[in-house]
Amino acid sequence: MNKAFFLDRDGTINVDYNFVHTPEEWAWCEGALNALQWMNEHDFKIIIVTNQSGIARERYTEEDVDRLHSWVDQELQKQDLAIDDWYYAPHHPKHDLNEEYAPADRKPGTGMFEKAAKKHDIDFEQSYMAGDKLTDLKPAVKLGMTPFFIRSRHEADQDKGWLAKHNIGSFDNIGQVIAQLDPSYQTSIK
Repeated sequence: MNKAFFLDRDGTINVDYNFVHTPEEWAWCEGALNALQWMNEHDFKIIIVTNQSGIARERYTEEDVDRLHSWVDQELQKQDLAIDDWYYAPHHPKHDLNEEYAPADRKPGTGMFEKAAKKHDIDFEQSYMAGDKLTDLKPAVKLGMTPFFIRSRHEADQDKGWLAKHNIGSFDNIGQVIAQLDPSYQTSIK
């Protein structure tokens, strides 16, 4: 079975400017490209799991999200980097108009994680999850992964007691997570 690094998107690998859905709005978080390189070099499947309620809110379409993710993949290829798969939940309980959406996919549901595990033969116990909200980390705890909390503009709204109860470390960026996992990690690669 494979080990994976599950990553939230906005606020974890790219700067969260609210409803990012075009290449012009995309900016990498500090340390993200270095961290992706380390994950690639250490044979982790990199799986992005992101709630995209902007679709249900009719701010943008699923096609917009797919185009953005394809663009990110192309940009990464230029640097010999790769994300293995992208999963997004297009719904929001207060805004859904489409009955076909699978609410279990929306984090803190585990649907996106379970689909990725089946497709990529992932062992959750060997895997990690990093995100900037408790809704990102609750599925990791439930599925037996090691979670990491990334500080972002949402930090003040998160339950620090829950993080402490589950012994989840807090980091300024994903690069700091990798540095904890691998003391020889160099953050100046990209």
